[in-house]
This record gives sequence, C-alpha cells and structure tokens, in this order.
Amino acid sequence: MSDNAQRGRARKAGAGGNDAGEPAGRRRSRAADEPGPTDPGGRMGPGPAEMTAMVLRTDRSIGLERWPVPTPRDDQVLVEVDLCGICGSDLHSPQTPEVYLGGFVLGHEPVGRIARVGRDVAGWHVGQRVCINPNGDTCGVCEACRAGRLNHCVPATLERAVGLQADGALAAQVAVSPKTLHAVPEQMGRIESAWVEPAATALRAVLLAGDLTGRSVLVVGGGPIGQLCCRLARHFGAGRVWLSEPSVERRSYAEASQVDRALDPSVDAAALDGLKADAVLECSGSEPGIRSALAAARPEGTVVIVGGGRAGLDPLTVLVKELRVLGCFTYVDEFTEVISLLTDGGLRVADLTSEVAGIDDAPAAFERLRDASTMKILVAPNG
Repeated sequence: MSDNAQRGRARKAGAGGNDAGEPAGRRRSRAADEPGPTDPGGRMGPGPAEMTAMVLRTDRSIGLERWPVPTPRDDQVLVEVDLCGICGSDLHSPQTPEVYLGGFVLGHEPVGRIARVGRDVAGWHVGQRVCINPNGDTCGVCEACRAGRLNHCVPATLERAVGLQADGALAAQVAVSPKTLHAVPEQMGRIESAWVEPAATALRAVLLAGDLTGRSVLVVGGGPIGQLCCRLARHFGAGRVWLSEPSVERRSYAEASQVDRALDPSVDAAALDGLKADAVLECSGSEPGIRSALAAARPEGTVVIVGGGRAGLDPLTVLVKELRVLGCFTYVDEFTEVISLLTDGGLRVADLTSEVAGIDDAPAAFERLRDASTMKILVAPNG
C-alpha cells in the first residue's frame, strides 16, 4: 500500500518481526545455519543468522544480546536500520511493564531503507527510504480506529508496538507491518530523518495546547521532547516561551530553542509559581515537574501532560484554578507534517543531536542519557 494511502489508518505499533508464533520473551539466539540478511535485491543471502541487539529481557534488565536476524512474514517488510534514537521512555522501560512487555528488542524511533518486501505487500519497494511509526499497526475495526482516534487502538499501542511489545530497531534489521511505514524524502538529512517519531510526539502536544499565537508557554523538562516543544511553540506563534529544567547541560540549549528564559526549578521555584502561563507542556514525567506545571499555569490555563509520571497531579489545584488538563498519548496523523517540517528546515534538530553511537556502545549511551549529561543519542546499528 502506498504511503499516502496509509496516512489515515496508520498509528503506533509494528507486527512482531521474528517468528510471530513464539511467545514473548522466549525467542533467543539461533543456529548459525539459518538464513542470513537480505542482499540489495531483497533476496535472502548467505551471512550470519544473528545480529547484536539492545534487549529488554524478561527479567527486566537491559543489555546487548545476540538475537536472530528477523525473517519477515509475507505481509511484512524488512527494514535495514540506518539510525534509531534512544527515547527517554526506553531508559525507564524496566519500570514500566504496562507498556514495555520485556523479551523484545528495544528501539521505536528508527529510520532506514527497505531490504525486503513480503509477497503480500504492495506499494513499497526495496531500497526505499522509510521511517517507522511504532504504533502504526492498527486493527482497523475497533471503536477507536473507526472514529479516527488511532492512538487509542489497543492492539497497536499496547500489544504489538515496535520496540515496546514487538522487536524494535536497536538492531541491524527489523521486520514490520507496512502500515507502520512512512516514506522519507531522499533530500531529507540523515540526522533529521531520525527525529521524526519524537518530533511527532512534540507536535501533537503543542497542537493540543490550542492556538498559541501571542500566548505564553512554559515547557517543563528540557530533554529532547521539551526542546522540540519549545521550538514548535515558537513556530506556531507563541509570544513568550519559558523552559524549566534542572540540568545545566540541557538548559544550555535554551537560546537555540528560542526560549525567553530558562529556569532552574531548584532555585527558581518562586519565579515559576508566578509565571501564570497560558499553556504548560509537562515533558519531564517527574512528580516535581507535574506539581510545578500546575503551579505555573494561570487560572483557566491549559496543562498538557506529555511525560509519563505517576504522581503530582493535585486535584485541588486543578479544581481551584479550573485548569484544562489534557493527556498527550503518542500521535495520530502528525508524521506527515513533521516530515515536511524536518525536510524544509522549519524544525531544526541537528544541534540537539549529541552523538551517533554504534550498537556496541548502546549500553554506555543509555547510562549517559540517564544522568542527563547529554541531549540525544542516535544509534547506528549497521555502522
């Protein structure tokens, strides 16, 4: 199916690429005489039957393993991964079994080229440049799908999402449903193409905040999603943009993200409480971040919850201020607009990319991101 035909139906999940009949968490390295990776013509060729992958194990630990090279089903495509970002949620995957099942390869922010097309797949071809909507394998028949609320399709988001409940792209290759694919223009920069998924998340958050023209916006949390939200808020005409972030390293990006003032919540709590922001985008997922988001919002203001925290949402504050509090879960049709913004330079991301690491460096990259000493690390599994 063509990319344009997918737009109205795709949302976040990939079909499991490796032996769909095997239970989650039971797939392990296989014998070296099994089929190897595909050649440029899309045919199976000789080669190693395993690849190095960053895996969330069933015991909830994360590490590198030798993993079977995926053999796509007839209704799937095989993508050779060029780059895959490490998401903040990946860092916390051991603590979120509701979303990250375990026993799968991590990685839900990939871009690459199609290496093989299943015999039942039409509209895609070998060599085509694509990014993957990890929640795109929607069922098409549930109430959410029929209503166009594709990000609430349970099979797509909570049962077979790429890198969360099905094998992801922190590995050389990944097998996915064609419903997850979006074509990437050849003229789009390599680094920019790896930012499509997180940028789609940020775009949905900013759009949920409503018309920002001339309004004041506070972004809580200056990681990659927070920085993207600052930049997109400006793109959509925000009059003032503030950023709250405890990390000195991440606050240093404020000027490039067109922030009027970057605040350290550990020393600027009073200033934050007095902002009276029209819209607050909470991107930290932390209890202090959520509390400060509510405190900084003006009465009848809007608070969009982007980070996945578990506490801090004080009902009394929401009640007294009559706040409009919205959750922001993945995306619906934001991939198309984001691809355009990243291609034409409307959204800049190259400066937010701290490094490109090899797959063998992925464990160390996870640790560097955990201590917020860097901004964004992309992994190049194939070098």
